[in-house]
Amino acid sequence: MKSGMKLLMVGLLLMVGQQVFAQFNATLVHALPSTPLTTTCGGGTPIPDGWPIKIFMDIDSDGPDNEDPQPTVCTDPPFCSSPPDGVNFNTFYFNGTEYLGGLGQFYADPAFTCIGTIPGTGRFYLRIYEADNVTLLWTSRVFTVSAGWQEISFVDADWTCGQVGPQCLVVDETE
Repeated sequence: MKSGMKLLMVGLLLMVGQQVFAQFNATLVHALPSTPLTTTCGGGTPIPDGWPIKIFMDIDSDGPDNEDPQPTVCTDPPFCSSPPDGVNFNTFYFNGTEYLGGLGQFYADPAFTCIGTIPGTGRFYLRIYEADNVTLLWTSRVFTVSAGWQEISFVDADWTCGQVGPQCLVVDETE
C-alpha cells in the first residue's frame, strides 16, 4: 500500500514538474480601458466572442510580414509533455464576455506555453482576420517571450488595422 502511494506521488510530481518547468507561460490579454477591437477599422461593431486570433512568429526579427509562419503546435496540447517541442496553441479565440465583461476583448486561457526550446527568435505577434479568414483586419505589435511566466497586455497603440508589411503589387493579370 505504501509503495503504491509513493508511486502515485512520484507520478503526480513528474506531471506537475513538467508544467512547472515550462520554457515560458505567457498570458495574452486585451481588455478595458483599451478600446474593444472591432470588425472594421476606425470603430464599429466589437469583435464577437469565438472569433479566432492567430499567433505568428517574427522569424527574421523585421516585424510582421507575409513570410512569418505560425509556430508549430506540440504533439499533445495543451500540456506539451511529449517531443517534439512546440507551443500549446497557435490560434485562440475572443472571449471577452466570459472573462472581461465585454465583446472585442480577450484573455488567453490557458496561457500561451512552450515546453522545451523557445521557437525561433522568441518574437511573436497576433493577427486577426475578417470573417473570410483571408483578409487581414488587425495586427499586434511584436512581443518577445522569455523563460518563466509573463503577462503580455495589448493596448490601443499596440494594434494596426488593415494590411501591414510588404504586400505583393499586381500590375496586371498576366503576372
